[in-house]
Amino acid sequence: MLPYDRRIVSRLARPIVFIPLLIALVFIGLGAWWWSQAGTSTPVSEEYAGREYGSAGGPAVAGAPASGVWTYRATGDETVGIGPVTVDRPLPTEAQIVVRPAPKGFWSTLALSEEHVEASRLRVTPEGEYLEERVTSVKVTGLGRDEREKLVPPALVYPASIEPGDTWTERYVMDEVRVLTRARVTGAETVDVGGTPMQVLVIDKRGKVTGPIAGIRDDRIWWSPELRMPVRWVMRTKLDGFASLRTDADLTLTSPVPTT
Repeated sequence: MLPYDRRIVSRLARPIVFIPLLIALVFIGLGAWWWSQAGTSTPVSEEYAGREYGSAGGPAVAGAPASGVWTYRATGDETVGIGPVTVDRPLPTEAQIVVRPAPKGFWSTLALSEEHVEASRLRVTPEGEYLEERVTSVKVTGLGRDEREKLVPPALVYPASIEPGDTWTERYVMDEVRVLTRARVTGAETVDVGGTPMQVLVIDKRGKVTGPIAGIRDDRIWWSPELRMPVRWVMRTKLDGFASLRTDADLTLTSPVPTT
């Protein structure tokens, strides 16, 4: 090949090298942006929570907590994984629980962030509150899906009358996932809620999850029989499977009256 020919080949080869390099840089940039966004949690305001999760559902049922948005101070973090890829992110400093009426009971929706929402449909009976349905949404940069499952059988999660020393068991199946939770009332305390002293019961729940998703869900709840709401809630979740979730959160109610 003549020197002139070599120069022509070199010039023609430059775009062939440059274009894949440019594409690679674009993908690296997109990956860096995705990773930076994945490590953050989006706060949920009272207004947003009320608009998204607090639509009217009919008249309130006797024995249910007051409808509206209950705001909690929050601390903690979580790790979300899909296969070998995991993302660590802090939780926002506020969380919301939205209560709205449902037939024979109510929906209680816990919004730790826009990316992590847990909704529960409960039926109120003379024996207490039975958990009948759960909807869980855990997402990373908008990617994920909502898991909606009915419990078989419905589980009594809060008896109508609770005293220190009481125990009960919550045992149910959601699709192929089995949950066994043992609850115990460890004592009674007086706590301040937005300047109002309130009598609460301290409830420890230890849950074991088996199936395609397996692990633990432990909760310590400072439960107000008057409000029928937790005034403090410390939760620890560790689940593994095709996806994984580890959440450590400490929530404290800011007011004994919800925003409506």
